[in-house]
Amino acid sequence: MRPVTIFGPDFPFPFDEWLSHPAGIGTVPEVAHGEEVAIVGAGIAGVVAAYELMKLGLKPVVYEAAHFGGRLRSHEFPGADGALAELGGMRFPISSSTFFHYVHSLELATEPFPNPLTSAAPSTVIDLEGQSYYARTLSDLPPLFTEVAVAWLTALEAHAGFSAIQIAIRNRDTAVLKSLWNALVEQWDDRTFYDFVATSKAFSALSFFHREVFGIVGFGTGGWDSDFPNSMLEILRVVLTNCDTDQRLITGGSEQVPRGLWRRAESGLTHWSDGTSLASLHGGAPRSGVTRISRATNGNLAVTDVWGAERQYPAVLVTCQNWLLTTQIDCDESLFSNKMWTALDRTRYMQSSKTFVMVDRPFWKDKDPRTGRDVMSMTLTDRLTRGTYLFDNGPDRPGVICLTYSWM
Repeated sequence: MRPVTIFGPDFPFPFDEWLSHPAGIGTVPEVAHGEEVAIVGAGIAGVVAAYELMKLGLKPVVYEAAHFGGRLRSHEFPGADGALAELGGMRFPISSSTFFHYVHSLELATEPFPNPLTSAAPSTVIDLEGQSYYARTLSDLPPLFTEVAVAWLTALEAHAGFSAIQIAIRNRDTAVLKSLWNALVEQWDDRTFYDFVATSKAFSALSFFHREVFGIVGFGTGGWDSDFPNSMLEILRVVLTNCDTDQRLITGGSEQVPRGLWRRAESGLTHWSDGTSLASLHGGAPRSGVTRISRATNGNLAVTDVWGAERQYPAVLVTCQNWLLTTQIDCDESLFSNKMWTALDRTRYMQSSKTFVMVDRPFWKDKDPRTGRDVMSMTLTDRLTRGTYLFDNGPDRPGVICLTYSWM
């Protein structure tokens, strides 16, 4: 049986298969070889796009206004033997086969992320309304928590056709997948995550407190009550593709992925000589941030950077967050339809907050002589810290604690 991957459900295209195909993802006419294409944003999306366009024989010109790597940002503690804090993305589901295509191609090591109640987290503490529960697995917790977990899985099956959609994803059966998903879009497009939980038969049969516990403890990675106001479709996109389970971290930091692709010298490229890299095409660094995108009189797109330099391109690929097109980049109104501008204006982004601290060793593995338990555990709580994660770099090396991790 094929694994569940992020194959849809909105856009079920087998990009991972195209990447692994001997012919690559495609070709461009020879007359276009060497032609410049502007890419706005040097996050993972922009760098991957630039990398693949370079392999096709085009010349990507990448612009970046802030930090290279975007939301893949790894901060090393000075003099700490590689101990780091992931300020952006830090856990990646194995169902993200396209992302891991690049991780594996760069020969980067990965390891299980220490999510609650997983083997990568030696122990978990759930701190709820002043009561603490210590566990290594779900079965160590009071029956209430198992009831919540079962209710969630039952609700997904009963009201979202969970198994049927995952079978279609495994089989990459686009027709069946779109048929099932389109029915869910019609049913849940204007209804919230909390509506799904509260009206499901499984949760309706339980107490209100069960819903509260579900919001704090959540499923897979922790509490999700900050997502309760969001469309249920957003949640289904996560759970149907197993984005909430089997997550891994990149040993040495996730920022290695965009930086590795940027520096990677390729051979056998279309148009470009052996040893060409994105870095060499850019003289080492991306161009500065974009302040304006407009339509030139000759039909090309004119891109102006923060220094006032304007360059024209036949195509511009915007990979930064969409809201920047309505707030920080001056874009000609004629570039998009009214419906597109409305969609851009209404796009909502969630923010997260993390606090990291480095310690001299992973002391949390010590045992409390009174209880025999770990002196500190991965923790989920209804307090302001919400989630605390422990990163063990080895017995004689500094460890890192993500003291707080909250979404808003």
